[in-house]
Amino acid sequence: MKEENKKCWNCGAFRRFYTKGFCNLQQEDIGFCSTQNKIVDKNENCKKWNYRQRVRNMRKQTAISSIADIRTKIDVIEKILTEESESDKIKNEK
Repeated sequence: MKEENKKCWNCGAFRRFYTKGFCNLQQEDIGFCSTQNKIVDKNENCKKWNYRQRVRNMRKQTAISSIADIRTKIDVIEKILTEESESDKIKNEK
């Protein structure tokens, strides 16, 4: 990966600091690096940079489970609409 993409904010070991605002949390430009065990700036480069594989896998699993849930809901809607269409045909034939 290119060196400019290996910034601390994009590392799996970086945990950003937040400050409490009036109604929300605001991101700080610093955070804690668990591999170096120190506070670092988000734009620093590090030789111990590692990929955020866990986050990507969590997003992938969430997407897969959401798609399965959505598919089930669409099947239910399709069944309801099909039954309604069939009942309308029967009513119109009378």
